[in-house]
Amino acid sequence: MKRKKVEQFSFNEKGLRDDIVESAVAIGIPEGTAKAIAEKVAAKTATWASMRAVITADDLFRRVAQEAEKYSADLAYVYQNRGKII
Repeated sequence: MKRKKVEQFSFNEKGLRDDIVESAVAIGIPEGTAKAIAEKVAAKTATWASMRAVITADDLFRRVAQEAEKYSADLAYVYQNRGKII
């Protein structure tokens, strides 16, 4: 059985914020609203991440989806299915 290749990444709040804005605009959320959502979601996610020694990309996407759900179900769906064929 082949093992999945593990890619390491460093959490970057600014990078996450930019990714959220890009994803939000792509699904039709106005840029100003996308930036406001991204600020809140990225800040909450950064706080969550800072309390953990290690997180996976899947953990990160699940957390972003959970926070994004408060503002946009469509944006949450994007992150719930990140990396999956939909």
